[in-house]
Amino acid sequence: MQILIFLQQHAPAMFNNSFIFGPAVMKTLIFTSILLLCICLPAHSETLDIQVMADFVPQDGGNPENEATTFLLAAAAELGDEISLHFIPASRLREWQQLRKMNNVCLYNKLKTPEREVHAVFSQYPLMAFPSNKLVVFNKPTIPDAITLLQAIYYYDLTIGVTKGRSYSEEIDKFVRLNDEHFFILDGATNAPRLGQMLFQNKIDAVLEYQTVFSNRYKRAPGMSSIRYLSLKPEKAAVFGYIACSPTEVGKQAIALFDKALKTEKVRTLISERLMTLFHEGENTQIVNAFNAAFEH
Repeated sequence: MQILIFLQQHAPAMFNNSFIFGPAVMKTLIFTSILLLCICLPAHSETLDIQVMADFVPQDGGNPENEATTFLLAAAAELGDEISLHFIPASRLREWQQLRKMNNVCLYNKLKTPEREVHAVFSQYPLMAFPSNKLVVFNKPTIPDAITLLQAIYYYDLTIGVTKGRSYSEEIDKFVRLNDEHFFILDGATNAPRLGQMLFQNKIDAVLEYQTVFSNRYKRAPGMSSIRYLSLKPEKAAVFGYIACSPTEVGKQAIALFDKALKTEKVRTLISERLMTLFHEGENTQIVNAFNAAFEH
């Protein structure tokens, strides 16, 4: 700025008195001054282009199909021209493959586990919060309201339906891997509703799912009155969904921007207020308190 002021004040005199220094010297002096001016002026940062792998593509029209998408778009809107999101349809298996192959891929609403952190950089703050998964059973009135997975498969001899490629929690994922013969593992996230149908048909004994998701998905099913949601011990207050990006410089820049947006009062309030209306009374307060507490560390 001082160079600019100097040029504004003295350029006319410099040109008028160029004979003192000589034309060649004057050209060098002016060129050097302009060069210094360009270096000192702040550069405009370019928009960060991010490929978002998901099963929801806003460009195809319509409103966001789930709350996590709404929250991601709100965070991006808060960042303005700093980031540009391009949604690309992908299965759960393909989205993680693309994240490893490309340098500018982000996923969202993902559980943060040590295994996943090897291949991705995660946001510090959550984008979404859920209650813990429930063990959903049909026509089994004698099982206690809260059990462990160990009791479920060995004492009650349950075959439990889960979706391949989905992370339920670090502990549950490990348990499923070690006891996979007791689980019906359905390939393909889009086939997840089939698990509920199989449960009503008594083809499997239980399903791991969020209570709100299951109750909304099958609210018109004739057998809903015989459905029970069992707590899995030990039960967590909430499960968080994070943003995960390619473990590259671009990915790290994206995560830094997302964390900045998520931490703003506007985005946090939007998420908290929506979470209060999403889940059942009592459960919602616990989830929102856990969500807000995640920003205090």
